Amino acid sequence: MAYIEWQEALAVGHPGIDEDHQTLVDALNRLQAAVAEGRDRDEVAAVLYFLRDYTVSHFKTEEALMIQYAYPQASSHFAAHSDLLMQVSDFIAEFRSGKLVQGQSLVDFLETWLINHILDSDRALAVHLQGRVLAG
Repeated sequence: MAYIEWQEALAVGHPGIDEDHQTLVDALNRLQAAVAEGRDRDEVAAVLYFLRDYTVSHFKTEEALMIQYAYPQASSHFAAHSDLLMQVSDFIAEFRSGKLVQGQSLVDFLETWLINHILDSDRALAVHLQGRVLAG
């Protein structure tokens, strides 16, 4: 069973954003499984790096849409993205240095952040995008 099950309640109504979110949920599930099963550091690292890199790509997509469609909350949304990437970068640095890091606490943090961000910030963005695209 997956750590997080994708549910339509998480859909924001923008196909590209929803597809990215599903990929992020899948990657988070793979990270959780790797941590919970005690897989070797290389395997955990591979999933962690994929999650980071895909998140960066996803954020760039969202941020380009915010600029293109003059999203009024863009600066706070950009800041949330930046804060998360800094926290993940800090975790990766600790992981690379071999410091003992509680992997499950990272997974729990990422789950909470992702779900809250989707339901709040990304849903508001999607509503704005729908209004702008329909207005034409």
